[in-house]
Amino acid sequence: MIETPEITAEYWTYPLRYGQTLSSNEWIEWKFHSFLTSRFVTYAVHENRRAEAFTAVLLWSESYRQDPAGTLPADDVELMALARVTSIEDWREMRPRVLYGWKACEIEDEPGAGRLGHRVIAKIASDSYRRKAGRVQGREAAAVSLARHRVKKQLIAMKAQRQADTPAVVDAVAAWLLESGLRIDKDNVVAGLEAAAGVPRVVDGGFGRASR
Repeated sequence: MIETPEITAEYWTYPLRYGQTLSSNEWIEWKFHSFLTSRFVTYAVHENRRAEAFTAVLLWSESYRQDPAGTLPADDVELMALARVTSIEDWREMRPRVLYGWKACEIEDEPGAGRLGHRVIAKIASDSYRRKAGRVQGREAAAVSLARHRVKKQLIAMKAQRQADTPAVVDAVAAWLLESGLRIDKDNVVAGLEAAAGVPRVVDGGFGRASR
């Protein structure tokens, strides 16, 4: 029978910190070749423990919805709930095998009593989080670029060529409009110019004419 290591106090540093999640992701990378050729699968099939293998996959899947992504709680009651196991006796019997590869880990900013991490799943989770962060940054950069373009176009239409040709002015107005959540029209661009120059101005949220 395969020797399955127990969870130990030998901590390792998890690559994601508390608060870095994948809760908005609809999919996650699945390294099917590594899974199919793993000793875990080989022995689960050989020992006719397919139900336990399925339980392990449930926990792997649930881990990606945890905080941080790719971790599991160390508490047995919480683990049972995630694994859809209702019998504590059944859980205690299968625990060493379904938690194969999981160990206590150190997580930055983690406020609780500790969590478990799996090095393979941690790599997948951290790679996915970096891709997610890159997509968010890309969308933000695109929004800033578009705002700059529209501000410059509006300034030219207002015959404010000098301001339109000054990148610092265009950047400041675009940043103010984005931060304020205002549409880029003549009145709000004027408000942005005055805000950038330090002149107080009240706006109505972008649905009408701004006023002093």
